[in-house]
Amino acid sequence: MGIRETLNKNPGITTGVTAGVILLALVIIIWQAGGGGGLGSGTVQGYYTVDDGATFFEEDIRKVPPFDHNGQTAYRAYVYTCDDGATKKVSHLERYSPEAKKAIEQMQSGEGGEQAYLMMEELTMTGLEVKPPGTGDKGWIRQADPRSAKIVLPQCPEGATLRWLHPN
Repeated sequence: MGIRETLNKNPGITTGVTAGVILLALVIIIWQAGGGGGLGSGTVQGYYTVDDGATFFEEDIRKVPPFDHNGQTAYRAYVYTCDDGATKKVSHLERYSPEAKKAIEQMQSGEGGEQAYLMMEELTMTGLEVKPPGTGDKGWIRQADPRSAKIVLPQCPEGATLRWLHPN
């Protein structure tokens, strides 16, 4: 039995793996934002959108969505391709609940002390929300919800390879 079949037959494993990957990514982002390593002297960029994923732009990855960008609300956008970059699509948008956003910003600024770091796992499970692009303000669900796996894992046509895109 292949990996895909195992994941399809065990949605709990799929949810656990997805949550684990997101937690790891969040820890790395926060670690780098706090000065615990870096990718050189430049600022690490991420993709964001203000128009529900129709377009996206680059911004400092340390920005905690949602945030104001030129008078509009910006959300993190996850961009992928199935054709080696000829077509770029937004798989999903991401935001934090107000409580999670406040705790992350406190941690980034050095406020909140050890308690902020201890809250990170809980914030990742309960404070992180995702939705597909093009759904307006509807469709936000917690990342911990099993339904989120269908949102955050886009499918490419058979024979094509999914590749996540990151700003240079």
